[in-house]
Amino acid sequence: MSSDKYSESLGRSWAFPPQFSVAEGVKMAEGVDSVLQSLLVLFTTEPGERIMRETYGGGLNEFLFENITDELLASIRNHIEDAVLVNEQRAEVKEILIKQATNDVSRLLVQITLKLLGSDITETLSGTLAVNEGYALRLL
Repeated sequence: MSSDKYSESLGRSWAFPPQFSVAEGVKMAEGVDSVLQSLLVLFTTEPGERIMRETYGGGLNEFLFENITDELLASIRNHIEDAVLVNEQRAEVKEILIKQATNDVSRLLVQITLKLLGSDITETLSGTLAVNEGYALRLL
C-alpha cells in the first residue's frame, strides 16, 4: 500500500532504526510506516529512558517474572492501551488479545489491532512477551 496517500494525515518521522546517507540524508518514514515504527519504539522503550519525556514508554518490563494470571493479563492489556492512548495519538486501539503460547507457557502472545486515525486503515501488530526470560514485548 502506498504510504504517500496518508503522509499528510499520519505524518512523517525519522525511520527506525535511524539511517543516514550522503546522497539522501536522514531516511524518513511516512504515513502508515511512521505510525508503525513509532509504536515499535514505544513498546521497546521503558518509562524513564528518555530524559525529556520521562513518562514515554510501554512500561511492560514491570510484568517480567510475574505469575501468569487473569489479573496479569488484564494489567498488561490496560498498560498497552494506556501507552498507545497517551503516546500515539495517530492510532486508536480496537482490540488487544493476549494468550499463553502453547509450546511455552512462560511466553505470552500479544496481538494489538489498531485503527489509524485520519484514514480507513486497520493494522494488527503481533508480538511476544517472554514473562520469565527477562525481555519485554517483541513485535514480530
